[in-house]
Amino acid sequence: MEALETTYASSRAPRAYRAWPTYGPYLLFQTVPWLLVATVLRSYVRVMPTGLALLGMMLVQFAVLIAFLLASQKMIELAKGSTSLARLSFREQLAFGWRVIWRFLLLFLLATCTANFAGVGEFLAARLWLGFDGIAFPWRQGLLQLWIAIIATMAFMFVVEKGQERAPRLLSVLREIALHRRHLMWALLFISLFLVIATFVQGQIAIMLAPVFDRPEVSRVRYLAYIALILAFSYIRLWGIVAILTYALRASYRRGSQMPEAE
Repeated sequence: MEALETTYASSRAPRAYRAWPTYGPYLLFQTVPWLLVATVLRSYVRVMPTGLALLGMMLVQFAVLIAFLLASQKMIELAKGSTSLARLSFREQLAFGWRVIWRFLLLFLLATCTANFAGVGEFLAARLWLGFDGIAFPWRQGLLQLWIAIIATMAFMFVVEKGQERAPRLLSVLREIALHRRHLMWALLFISLFLVIATFVQGQIAIMLAPVFDRPEVSRVRYLAYIALILAFSYIRLWGIVAILTYALRASYRRGSQMPEAE
């Protein structure tokens, strides 16, 4: 009988590799260190010189991407699926993240140049260069939320491709998106709406807490509270996006989408 392999098919065969530590139920917090690094770096980027600020934002995007890949892996596993990311060591995860992010950086550069030639405002065009930043951190409301949703969908499909033991290639990802376009289009809309709501709620909470942390007696913990608030919402945003994408893709498979054959 010919074997079929999909990202959402659980394997019952004994594994020949040594499992990478998952820390049991605490794996849901495996993304927190990466989000914390991104949050702290982002807070210092504003006061850095231009060159260092650009490097800092690249590191922020890389940290958010690694957190996103780990969250995608865990969410797929919770959906009774499997990915080969679980087999990767820490160094291999970083290598996979780098192979993914340089493709996105080229895409961001192309999108930024296209927006500039099209007469889009410089601020908006520059934002297109920081696609992963918007997954975890609030941006201006509007069409930028849709751009973030598109980037998140493409990054998620890279995890799906890796789960099928395929090399991370942009054309393969676009092909998979086209295959599941019906459900992923809805996912894009729901992610955009989710980001709009999350950004609004985060802004309102920040406004309400501002008078409290402006008091002299809490000035020492103001920065820590600021980091904690941003970190908490980055965690909610990240997992909310991944949950929507996982549900959409699983629904697509259940609707009878084509399944790739194992080689």
